[in-house]
Amino acid sequence: MNTTKKTNKFTRFLRNNAALLILILCILAIATVVLAVTLTRPNTDTPVIPDNPVVGDPDDKDPDNNKPDIKDKIKVYFTSPIAYTSVGMEYTDGKDLLFVFNSTMNEWASHKAVDLVAADGTAVNAMYDGTVIDVTETFGMGQIVTVDHGDNVVAKYASLSDVQVVKGQTVSKGDKLGSASTTASNEFMDGAHLHLEVSKNGTSVDPMPYIKGEIFREVEAD
Repeated sequence: MNTTKKTNKFTRFLRNNAALLILILCILAIATVVLAVTLTRPNTDTPVIPDNPVVGDPDDKDPDNNKPDIKDKIKVYFTSPIAYTSVGMEYTDGKDLLFVFNSTMNEWASHKAVDLVAADGTAVNAMYDGTVIDVTETFGMGQIVTVDHGDNVVAKYASLSDVQVVKGQTVSKGDKLGSASTTASNEFMDGAHLHLEVSKNGTSVDPMPYIKGEIFREVEAD
C-alpha cells in the first residue's frame, strides 16, 4: 500500500515538473558538449615548427647582401664621328630651316644631313657600337658606309675615302670607318668633309644631337 502511494507521488512529480526536467537535461547536454570540445581542442599557445624551418645566420651583419644582385645601369653616349672644324650645309627640318644653298649645284635645296668640314684624310669613326649594313659608292655622295647602331637608329657616313670596314662587320664606338674627303661630287665645292645622315625608325632626323653627344643609351654595367 505504501509502495503504491510512493509510485503515484513520483509519477505526479514527473508530470508536474516535466518542463523543468527537460531544461535540466538540455543544460547537462550542452555542458557535456562544451567540455568535450575544450578537452579535444589543440593548444594554440604552442608554436608550430615547420618541417623544414629556414633559419637565418645569426652572425650575418648585413642580411640585405643576401638578396639577388641587381646590376647597375650606366649611360653610354653617342659621340662625334670626326674632329671637325666647322659645319657646312646644315640639316633642313622643313620647319625652321627649309633649304640650304648648295654651292656645287648652285641651287637651294633640302639637305637631310649635316656636313662636318675637316681636313682631307681626317679619320671618321663610328658614333656608337653597331653593325655595318652596307658599303657603297655613288657619284653624288662618294664612298658611303651605312651602320645600324641599334634601337632603330641607322647612320649613313658619306663623302669618305680610305674605307676601313666591310658589309656585315661589327664595329665599336670610335672604330675608324674611313676618312673625310671630297668624293661627294654633289658637294665638291665645300671641300673635304663628312656628309652624315641619321634616321630613327626609318625617318630622317637631325644628326646634331648625336654629334654633340646629347643622345645616350642606358646599359648594364660590366
